[in-house]
Amino acid sequence: MSASRAPCLSQLVHAATPDPIEAEKTALKAKLIAVSAALVAEAKCMPDDREDLWEEKVMWLRHWEKRSGEVFPLVERGRELDIDTKIDTADGPVVVEADEAYEQWVAEEIAWLKVDEDMWMEEEASQGAEGQGASAAEPVASVRMTHVEVPQLAHKRSQQAVTEGDDDDKPKITIPPGAVLHPVPCTWCTLKGMSCIGPSGKTCDGCVKMKQRCEKSNKGTGKKAQAGASVARSTKAPKAGPSKWAHNDNDDMEVVETCTRGKGKAPVHGGFDGKTASDISQALGMVRAEAMAAHAANLRLQVCIEQLSEALAKLGVE
Repeated sequence: MSASRAPCLSQLVHAATPDPIEAEKTALKAKLIAVSAALVAEAKCMPDDREDLWEEKVMWLRHWEKRSGEVFPLVERGRELDIDTKIDTADGPVVVEADEAYEQWVAEEIAWLKVDEDMWMEEEASQGAEGQGASAAEPVASVRMTHVEVPQLAHKRSQQAVTEGDDDDKPKITIPPGAVLHPVPCTWCTLKGMSCIGPSGKTCDGCVKMKQRCEKSNKGTGKKAQAGASVARSTKAPKAGPSKWAHNDNDDMEVVETCTRGKGKAPVHGGFDGKTASDISQALGMVRAEAMAAHAANLRLQVCIEQLSEALAKLGVE
């Protein structure tokens, strides 16, 4: 064969074609290492199972769901490609303990949600049965227990039924041990017509289960705001006779007479009657609802921005 017809060396050497399966395995292993490290770190941040850390546990549950949602699809794909997806032996017990705590706390929250739904249904049924007779009592049914607090641990299996007075006809509110009926109901509970119940000074149970901020009104100081509360406080003076009046330390609030009325409006000495105070409360509730909806939309937008940033970071785009 002549030199002109001899093949060149470059024609004999071909570039190796990368195997797509091997490339996917390599990328999958790198992702598994990253998400497994994040999962172990989240497991080590698990809060203690204490009643005063309830809000921290709710936040941790959300983070654990996010990390688990990132790991499990990669594990399933790794099994299909015959890749070792086991977590390091030293970190295994921590992850198992965190997953068991997650299952337990989720089951407890589901059980409490069922209890709250039953309580709300009973309360709505009792309010519907009263009809239009007690027009002065209905606007303040949700604030009758504003000063009752059960000094026990929250979120136990037992509950305590608390009522105002000895009459069976009055609406009853069931308050879990360790919780308190908030004096100023949040926007969510106001729109749903539910009692705003939760730990003292913290987010109510309804907003926690909806995973949203408990929006409350900051207007509660002034004689106009006290006018609506004077109707509720009329039941707090059982020792005062029908013709007697009780005054607080600042002489700003008068407690109306405590005799029982079948129909009509209870006298209010703050400038508004019961119906007017109820209308004002509903109007404020609608304003707070609009603010809460805007706040929720802002939170959803922030979450979408964070997810987009994470996706771009994985692609190497700044």
